[in-house]
Amino acid sequence: MFLIDKKDQLDAFINNIIAEMKCSPTDEQFIAVDTEFIRENLEKPLLCLIQIAAPSEVFVVDPIAIDPSPLDLIFEDSGIKKVFHSAAQDLEILSLYGIDTRNFYDTQLYESILSEEAAVSYQSIVFKYLNKKIKKTHTLSDWKKRPLSEKQLAYSTDDVFYLREVYKKQSQKLVELERKNWLDDELSRLAEKSKENYFPTTLSENDLNIYNQLNEWREKKAVEKGVSPKSVVRDDVIKAICKKGADFVRHIKNSRNVRDKNYKEFLAFAEKIAESLDAKETPPKRNAAFDLLKILLEICSRKHSIAASVIAPSKELRKLIEKDENAKCLSGWRYEVFGKDAVRLLNGEISLRIKETEVVVE
Repeated sequence: MFLIDKKDQLDAFINNIIAEMKCSPTDEQFIAVDTEFIRENLEKPLLCLIQIAAPSEVFVVDPIAIDPSPLDLIFEDSGIKKVFHSAAQDLEILSLYGIDTRNFYDTQLYESILSEEAAVSYQSIVFKYLNKKIKKTHTLSDWKKRPLSEKQLAYSTDDVFYLREVYKKQSQKLVELERKNWLDDELSRLAEKSKENYFPTTLSENDLNIYNQLNEWREKKAVEKGVSPKSVVRDDVIKAICKKGADFVRHIKNSRNVRDKNYKEFLAFAEKIAESLDAKETPPKRNAAFDLLKILLEICSRKHSIAASVIAPSKELRKLIEKDENAKCLSGWRYEVFGKDAVRLLNGEISLRIKETEVVVE
């Protein structure tokens, strides 16, 4: 492991990585990447570490000590693949620090078309492919504190060290099953989403309902604690929740350094409010056809070992019922594993029945 906390070290690293990638065999022209950051009640997330595993060495860049934006030369290079596990937050944080990512791969996303799990953990995927148990004892470390301990650095490098080998084994399995490019569209959407502004500055009329409820909670808590409302929760955080909804709140809740009791209470409240408003805006259109499609989807998920939510989330099932030609499961691999039978079921060409306690297609 090599710690990079000086500009000249970073410049040399960038030049060496680009040269190493050009000289490496095709199947080694990738780096594994992870980050450590803090979101809690900050104007923008604080990027604390960037871990990069190359074929020759694992490097840890300290973005608190030096400007990490020159890494953009590597991350924007489409000739070098960047491998992440659960890439969404990493891409978003890196983009905020001037590092945009092209040609990347997400082992969590691709595992969803190799198993029925939609969001497999890093520990699980390492154990599955490498039979190695990863300890997460430093998940809640104070990553902004300097100097970093040897144990923190060792923990941070484990994530990318094993990720290289997981990627190789997973890629081999994807090739064997002829599924290697199935999720290219999803990766493209992730890349575009990472470039959106993290904290919106304006709110639409539809966002004001949730904003008012969250602000009212904040005002009451501020009076109770005898502090200013902004010291409880920043305006930018509330606006971001209004724009991005319950999923955004869950991302914050699952981040590593949310320890403040008041902030945890706020996030729990915000998640409930965001979920209730989502439900009001998009009421579930449950009917017999929808329920039958859900059953068929589960059958196809088990048959092909692909997560049901990746094949067709609920909104896609409703598109099928409404005969929307833009439904994703009417084309590509989704059509082959599910869409074809879904159309036949809706047209009455096949049916579902119970056979020895199992639902089968006939």
